[in-house]
Amino acid sequence: MPDLLLPGPLSSGAPSPGILAAVALIVALCAVFRGFTGFGFAIIAVPLMSLALPPILAVAVAAGLQLLGGLMDFRGAARECHWPSVRWLAAGSVVASPLGTVLLAWLPADAARLVLAGACGIAVLALGIGHGFRSMPGRNTTVAAGALSGLFNGLAAMPGPPAVAYYLALPMAPVQVRASLLVFFLFSALLSSASLLAIGAFGRVETLLVLAGTPLMLAGSYLGARLFRRLGGAHRRVSLLTLALVALLTAARGLAGLLAGAG
Repeated sequence: MPDLLLPGPLSSGAPSPGILAAVALIVALCAVFRGFTGFGFAIIAVPLMSLALPPILAVAVAAGLQLLGGLMDFRGAARECHWPSVRWLAAGSVVASPLGTVLLAWLPADAARLVLAGACGIAVLALGIGHGFRSMPGRNTTVAAGALSGLFNGLAAMPGPPAVAYYLALPMAPVQVRASLLVFFLFSALLSSASLLAIGAFGRVETLLVLAGTPLMLAGSYLGARLFRRLGGAHRRVSLLTLALVALLTAARGLAGLLAGAG
């Protein structure tokens, strides 16, 4: 399937011009989406880039770009960010992420994807029919949401859906939701980048790709932010549709893996 969509996966050495062009387009489009919603770069970019790059390289490039983009956006996002929720969400995520990794060693990866897709789908349905918090939840609820995010991260390197669902359920203005998500995902990118550095996943090719993609990341994020200022009222609807798409794609990948194993 990948060779029907993009140039063949990278086997060794530097990426070919065709692969570079495909990755550049993916980075630019995902950066615009991130600039509008405050999330979604890694969630969308990693699966798409994995069609043209080895998965570990796709993860490293996405984490590096997310980190640089987050650092550039931090000053503006910090002014609107709801810091109490971000702090407790991050605390829960740090504590539970190792548990997710332990569960991954016990639960088959494809079964884990189906569990995650089901949880994400339930959240989308609940939010779509109007369920949410009427007032700001307490610390325990926020830590629990962060822990779920950490479990998702440990199970499938997907901390995003629980955090996004949590913020969409809050009685909070879209501008504050977006800013809080930008700060939370900067924190997630710091953790991911540190882990990738520790295992030696950042080398010459990874670094060059991140540096080459940085202008596209910044330009796309800027354009997305401009769109948010004009179309901010669509933020919740776009975010819910994205969560639904993530749930469907994750479920499809899990089912495909289980069926292939059964065959």
